[in-house]
This record gives sequence, structure tokens and C-alpha cells, in this order.
Amino acid sequence: MNAPEILIIGSGVTGASIAYHLSVKGLKKILVIDSGEKPGEGSTSKATGGFRAQFGSEINIKLSLLSRDKLLNFEKEHGLSSGYDPKGYLFIASSEDEFENLKKANSLQHLCGLTEAEILDPAKIVEINPYVNQESIYGGSFCHSDGFIKPMNILRAYISSAEKLGVKFMWNKKVTEIIRGNGKITEVRTSDGEVIRADLFINSCGAWAGELATLAGLKLHVIPRKRQVAFVNDRNLLPEDLPMTVWIKDGFHFRIRDNYPLLLLPEDSADDSSTEVEEKWLMKVESIASERIMTDKKMIADREKSWSGLYEMSPDEHAVLGLIDGTDNFYVASGSSGHGVMHSPAIGLLMSEIITGSKTTIEISSLNPSRFKNKKLIESVKFF
Repeated sequence: MNAPEILIIGSGVTGASIAYHLSVKGLKKILVIDSGEKPGEGSTSKATGGFRAQFGSEINIKLSLLSRDKLLNFEKEHGLSSGYDPKGYLFIASSEDEFENLKKANSLQHLCGLTEAEILDPAKIVEINPYVNQESIYGGSFCHSDGFIKPMNILRAYISSAEKLGVKFMWNKKVTEIIRGNGKITEVRTSDGEVIRADLFINSCGAWAGELATLAGLKLHVIPRKRQVAFVNDRNLLPEDLPMTVWIKDGFHFRIRDNYPLLLLPEDSADDSSTEVEEKWLMKVESIASERIMTDKKMIADREKSWSGLYEMSPDEHAVLGLIDGTDNFYVASGSSGHGVMHSPAIGLLMSEIITGSKTTIEISSLNPSRFKNKKLIESVKFF
């Protein structure tokens, strides 16, 4: 390829989706570079593969519904299953306040078209997941169309489909310098000494998006946040068809993947640059699991197979899409705050619409990077 018209920096599932959707719109001179040696070495492969539309903000609900529409047609479009498996998300409230927030969010979900999301009493919760401790259950919510996806399948499919349309992907290309002048990015330089010029640049570096923007002397409100996963190496301990089950009071949740339990607790770490799983955290998760999940055997995490990854966090925990403040040709698609994989089909489409000047499929002005400077953060009903 000669000098590309569009350079996408970061080939996780979001960057690959953007590349594919741009190529579908007829843009061919697209280059995607990534610092990893092969696909999935960033955060995509670390995702546990949850998918939900039960959110507390209108924009996140609509992003999920748009992504779900695309996931339902994914295999037909790409020849590879997205793994979309609607086993549901079950949220458990332990207090009246938590339950009230669930009901507020549920009302918003219905207004946005997610009419299948339902409010539950304790008896119905236990019917859906009989393995939860019935003590301290005040109420809950459930949506049967929520469930699970396969992050690496989605990534591989987007890369393959984009390549068939002429997009080029290059690996082992870490950006070390960005040259900016007169409000435009003119070129980037990579760790192997290559200089890449383009007309338009897209920052889809996930948790590292803020770091990349800094190379251009720009401020981007996206930071890494460590999240850990405890893998319980005990096959068939619980049924495979259980929903993702979440306790609102602390965010502890679990799912069954390939017949093995995964335990999660979104607790902040002292070091968000590290992906080492912390023993203190593992012990806490095991203790919570023993109290809330009723099994014949205690759940013990396999220290070798547990893992962690990095979320791309924005101040209001919503995606950041559009031109980065201070430039005319440097776009960002990041900040999804733990929802990047599930929203990647929608974000790829929406970014292609932004860049080509098309009307966006859904209204996304609230996601513009300028909202932080203008102090117009997105409000949300907080429950998870």
C-alpha cells in the first residue's frame, strides 16, 4: 500500500470494526497498525464476553440494541459466529435503594425499546438461578436477550472481512511519535523507525488511547483501569445455562464459560498499569463466592489460569467518539469503560458514519470528546 488515506492506530475489536465498516462504505486506502505481534494481544482477548442492554443511560441502551441487531446477522455477514448466546443477565438488589435504582433503569430501558427486561421478586430470582444464596435478596431484574458473545471470534471476523475489502493490517507497530501542526496530525513514527503519513487518523487504542493522545500534545479523558478475573478450574460445578449473575451492592458477578465458573469483582487496584492478578483480590473473591453461590464444593480460583486486563475508562463511564479537541483530522473511539467488545459492532458503524459525514444511525452527540471540557457528562442511573 502507498500512503494510506486513513490510519487506524489500534487493532482491537473496536479498531477492526471501524476498519471494516469504513471499507464497506467504499474507503479502500485504510491501514491499521497495532503494537502487538498478532490479533488479540490487547484487551479484546481478556474480555469475559458478556453482552447486555440493561444499562442506566439512554445512549448505552441504544448502543447495545444497535450492536445486538448486528450480532444477530453477524454469521451471515462474516461467515463466523459472534457467539451471541442469550442466556440473560440477572441483577440482584440487596436493599430497597438498590431495587429502586433497578426499577428506574428498567423504566428507561422500556422507553428505549428493551421491553423484555423485567423486574423480579426474590422467588423469581431463585427460579432463574437456584444457586444464589436467598438471604438478603430484596429484588432484581432480568433480561433474557442479554447474554454472552465470543470476543475473539468478533475480532477475527472483522479483520478477515476488512482484509477481503482491501484493508491492510500491520503488527509490531507501536507509535512512538506523533507530528502535529496547524490543527492537523501529519504523520506518526513507529518503534521500527517507519514514518506513516495519512489524511486522517483514528485513535482506537483502548486503555492506551489517552497515552497515544499525549504523544500529540493532546488531552484525552481516557485512562486504564485494571480488572481481574478468577478462573475456577472445576468443570461442571454449575450448569452451563446460568445467566450472568450480578450483585449490585459491590458488583460481584459470575458466569459459566465453557463449563468453568468465572468470578469477577470490579475493585480498583493500586497499579492500573499491571496485569498481574493480586492474591489479596483472589482471596476476597473466593470468600464472597462462598457466601453467595451455593455449591457442593467451595470455589477456589486457579492462580495460574486467572487473568486480568485493562478497561478504557472515561470520567462518566461512556464511550468517547469523534474528533479529539484541538485537531481537524484525529478521531477517537475509546472510553467504553468495560463495554467495548459488546458495543464494537455499533461503534464501528457509527464511526464510519461520522467520518464519511453520513447521518448516524442513532443520535450520538452526547459521546463527543468535547463533553468533558464543556462539563456535560452523561448522567446514568447507577446500578452496575
